[in-house]
Amino acid sequence: MRAALIALALLCAGTAAGCGGARTTTTVRAPAPKPAAGLRVGVVGPLELNVAGAVAEHGTLAEVSGDAVVLVAAGMASVAAVAAAADAHPATHFALVGAASKGHNRPNLVGLVLNDQEAALLGGVVAGGVATAEGGLGARVAWVGPEERSLARAYARGAQDVQPGTTVLRFWSSDLPAACKEAALGAIAHGAVVVMAHGGLCADAAIAGAHQQNRIGLRVSDFELPSVAVGVLVRDAVAGINRGGEDLVFGAASGAIGVLHLDRRIPTDVATRARTAAQELASGLRPSP
Repeated sequence: MRAALIALALLCAGTAAGCGGARTTTTVRAPAPKPAAGLRVGVVGPLELNVAGAVAEHGTLAEVSGDAVVLVAAGMASVAAVAAAADAHPATHFALVGAASKGHNRPNLVGLVLNDQEAALLGGVVAGGVATAEGGLGARVAWVGPEERSLARAYARGAQDVQPGTTVLRFWSSDLPAACKEAALGAIAHGAVVVMAHGGLCADAAIAGAHQQNRIGLRVSDFELPSVAVGVLVRDAVAGINRGGEDLVFGAASGAIGVLHLDRRIPTDVATRARTAAQELASGLRPSP
């Protein structure tokens, strides 16, 4: 018994506060991770950046405006707001991705414009393929939303290249979502098996209306790959080449126009045809609109 008490006393003496005292702990803090090395690139909106030598920092325009380069997806901020940020941060190079900077030229602001007409043409190829599968010579497809005749013509050309007998309806509306959805439903009521709209909330509403009727909805951005344009700009920036005061147009030849996303209702063979058409555009085998 005495031996056991001696052993317990020795054990307590070896602790920091004894057997009955308060315990103390020592916290070892890990060193803070070092920031990744590379050109700091602010990213505003759903843009992908994967360029060697560049480090992406996602945030709002205000949060990232101090980075070396700032990429702003069209629709996330107005051209005027991006131009104002460029004025406030003259050492930062800004790029508006998917829209022109026209009317707001700045030496540190560039617009990365995607060829909407080529994208609309590919949408027409998809629509024509679906029309062929569902209705043959009597099938109908539609362009809906605000009056944009050049895009509607490119869409019609793509559809009729696939199936010359395809009827292309044009249901113009205001840019309000409710009006765009009503236009899409009207086109479907007139027999359209596919509807396509330009973009934004209008296209969201038009596609929602098409899906309600179990029809296919398309938008221009389904056929645009902004990451290609972003990659070109950022690789140049890493190499010390910065652009500004202009708009750069990216089309199929640069790989920026192709098939990004397709409605799950689209048959596999039609999707394959669209990808082939994109390759033909890129190689010059299929003339641009």
